[in-house]
Amino acid sequence: SWGIPDFLITFALWLFFSVVGVGIAAAFGDGQMKTGPGVLIALTVPWIGLAGWPLLVSWWHGNGPVLDYGLTRRPSDLLWGVLYGGIAIVAAAAIAALTQHFFGEFDSAAGEVGSAMTSLPSKIAFGLLVGLGAPIVEELAFRGLLFGSLAKRGWGPVISIGVSALVFSCFHFEPIRIPLLLSTGLILGWARYHRGSTTVSIIAHMTNNIPAAIALVLMS
Repeated sequence: SWGIPDFLITFALWLFFSVVGVGIAAAFGDGQMKTGPGVLIALTVPWIGLAGWPLLVSWWHGNGPVLDYGLTRRPSDLLWGVLYGGIAIVAAAAIAALTQHFFGEFDSAAGEVGSAMTSLPSKIAFGLLVGLGAPIVEELAFRGLLFGSLAKRGWGPVISIGVSALVFSCFHFEPIRIPLLLSTGLILGWARYHRGSTTVSIIAHMTNNIPAAIALVLMS
C-alpha cells in the first residue's frame, strides 16, 4: 500500500517539475516573467508532481483518492471548512504580528510575485491559482498523501498532524514565515482529522488563501 516513500517520490517529482517549469518560464524572458506567463508556468508545472503522484498512487495501490484521502461531499464540509479557515486566518494574523514585532515587516513569496506583476489578466490568473489551485494541490499532498501515510502506519493523530504541518511549513522555503505556516498546517491537519475529510481541509485552505489572493489582484 502507499506510504511514506510515496510522499518522498512526490517531493522528488515536485523538484524535478520545478526545474522544468523554471526552464520553460525562462524561455519567455524577463519581461514576460514580470507580466505573468512565465510566473504562471513556473508555479503550475510543479503541480504535476505535487498533486499528480498522490492521485496516481492512490488509483494504483490504494482504493482511489475519494476513499484514501477522504474527498467527501457532505453538506457540512463547506461550513466546517470555512470555520477552520477563519480560525487559520486569525491564528496567522496573530503570529504575523508577533513576527513583525521581532523581525520587522515581511511579505510572502506570493505577495512579492503578485506585486511585481503589471498585467491585470495575469494578476487575476495568479490570484485564482493562489486562492483556489494551490489549496487543492497542497492538501492532496500534505493532508491527503502524507497525513494518510502516517495515519496508516499507526503514528496517531498528534504525530500525523504535527509532522504533516512541519513538512508543509518547511516546504514553502520561507524561513521567517515558518511559525505562521506551521500554525496554518496544524489547523488544517486538525480539520482533516476531526472531520475525516481532505475536502474540509481544502476548503479551509481556500478560505485562508482567498483574502490574500484578492489583495494580490487589487495591488496597483
